[in-house]
Amino acid sequence: MQRPSAPGSLCLVPAQASGPEPRYLCYCEGPARPGRDADLGGTPTFNLYVTDALELWSTSFTPESLQKHRAQHDPDGAEDYWAWFRVACDQHAVSLALKEDSSASLTISKEEKTLTFDLSKVPHCEAAPRLQALMLGLAEQARGLERQLADPDFRRGAQGPATRKWMPGESLINPGFKSKKPASGVNFDDA
Repeated sequence: MQRPSAPGSLCLVPAQASGPEPRYLCYCEGPARPGRDADLGGTPTFNLYVTDALELWSTSFTPESLQKHRAQHDPDGAEDYWAWFRVACDQHAVSLALKEDSSASLTISKEEKTLTFDLSKVPHCEAAPRLQALMLGLAEQARGLERQLADPDFRRGAQGPATRKWMPGESLINPGFKSKKPASGVNFDDA
């Protein structure tokens, strides 16, 4: 089984179809930071994936086909594709079209430019472990975020909710100041 890994960028996109609007999870795999693969002496990688949690579509780029796609379009490298995808997801500028031949087309827009990617359906025997790794990676990422929210943030000096002990003679209305007159209580015999 693959090690669970959550995608770096993802978004939900509707498919262009009639009837009820299905939603698909779109994510990419590629360099986690610009130049990562180049620093290691490898060829930059980038792949887009779309899933409805049952089926999976992918660009299935090889280094050669990625180079060919880059030559047909303007981006300089895989890092640019990654940045385009992140911006498009943030601006809801991602659209998906499912085709009758079981393939798909994904378009991402940035300003006045658009990039179109052809995706093919991944065979079930290859898709199942990828979807399992995606689900486990997302669960691991969600659990990490829950832990971050549950723990006090010591880096900023926050110690959690402050509990202050009330001192005798201190004003209840204006804590930190002593009462001017001692409390005399209520005399019920005067009534």
